[in-house]
Amino acid sequence: MTAVFRQLLRGIVWLGVVCALTSAFADPAPRTMVRAHLEPAGPVVAGSEVKLVVDLLTTGWFTEAPNWPLFTVADAIVSLPDEQADNLSEDIGGVRWFGVSRAYRIAPQAGKTYDIPPFAITVYPGGMSTPVQLMTPALKLVATLPPGAEGMSVFFPATKLTATQKIEPSTQQLRVGDSITRTITQSAAATESMLIPPVSLGEVDGLKRYAKSPTTRNIVQDRVGLVAGERTDSVTYIADHSGRFKLPPVAIEWWNTKTQKKETIELPGVTFSASSVHEKPIFEIPAEVMSQGLSHRILVIHSGQAIAGCAIALGLFLVVWARGRIALFLRRAKQRLSAARQQWVGSDAAAWRKLCTVARKGEWRQAIPALYRWMDRSGDFGQPARLENLPRADNPKIAALADAVTVHYAGGIARGFRWKETESALRRIWKERKLRQREKRPLPPLNEY
Repeated sequence: MTAVFRQLLRGIVWLGVVCALTSAFADPAPRTMVRAHLEPAGPVVAGSEVKLVVDLLTTGWFTEAPNWPLFTVADAIVSLPDEQADNLSEDIGGVRWFGVSRAYRIAPQAGKTYDIPPFAITVYPGGMSTPVQLMTPALKLVATLPPGAEGMSVFFPATKLTATQKIEPSTQQLRVGDSITRTITQSAAATESMLIPPVSLGEVDGLKRYAKSPTTRNIVQDRVGLVAGERTDSVTYIADHSGRFKLPPVAIEWWNTKTQKKETIELPGVTFSASSVHEKPIFEIPAEVMSQGLSHRILVIHSGQAIAGCAIALGLFLVVWARGRIALFLRRAKQRLSAARQQWVGSDAAAWRKLCTVARKGEWRQAIPALYRWMDRSGDFGQPARLENLPRADNPKIAALADAVTVHYAGGIARGFRWKETESALRRIWKERKLRQREKRPLPPLNEY
């Protein structure tokens, strides 16, 4: 019993040693690290872009892409372009690190010192069951203004800036409840559209204002790259009472980087009048519809339009109520039309048209079967029809036709035969036979009741 107990104790000790060695030689948990810096590192001119480069590193690998958040900085525009992340691989303190790097873009809009706050990025290291959050370091960005730009409300540098204004619809014959839309489009050369500042389109007394979401686009050309950026701001105004209104002029300030001077674009104001209407709109357009730029129309219903609308509604109701009878009528009409078409296809008139068509082309191989088909369908030349039944004695043209058919079947060629003259003779015979048939047709029996 003692020997057995000793062997069992020895096995337990050996198992503990193996477990300890396994733990000692197991792979350590992967480490993670975040770095961030600004490019350029020193002071920059307000309105220019600065890159915030963020590196995410690990001693192992990432199982999926990190979650890159978008943060905000007061008086600055922050964006994360849709660009591929750069892969990293470097030695730090004798340890191999792997990771990815992406660059945020920050455009300061004023001359001051900006505090870029830390923000969290979620990463997914391999060998770990849960994701890890890394905090970026806090950074400072110093933006300055060039001499002469201190008094500008918004500093926007560009090599060239143009602005256009569009008023829709025209300002004539406007009534209370009508809408007028003012659209201003700015185009800046070699500048991304996201950097173009918005235009101030404020409230106007007597008008309801509905701002639409701005639209931006970058104009890019092959082998040239970014040509220009465009930004469009649009506001719709609605007159809620009659009177004379004025949309104020718009002044756009910008800094010309070529001349190093402040310049201003002046867009003229717009004056218009709104006349009153006797009728009132049924309901107001919701504000969210106008602000989202959705299509809209204000309807003023007159008495004549109301009567016409009721008549149309009544007509639609009758159509729905009688749809079964209408469907039956259309089905019967279709059947009758199909039967009439079939009757026409099998008539002597259709056979005569086919005969004239192929005979005028001189196609005897098709003309002779067409001739017999017409004679069969007319019923005036026997069943089956025979050439001998054609009145040839007193009509040389018909005799010439019969001779031409005989020569064709004999393997010869009918020379000197002219279908145009024969066609007139056949048409005359056909009409005479039809007339005689009508004269011989008995009268219908009298109604006995």
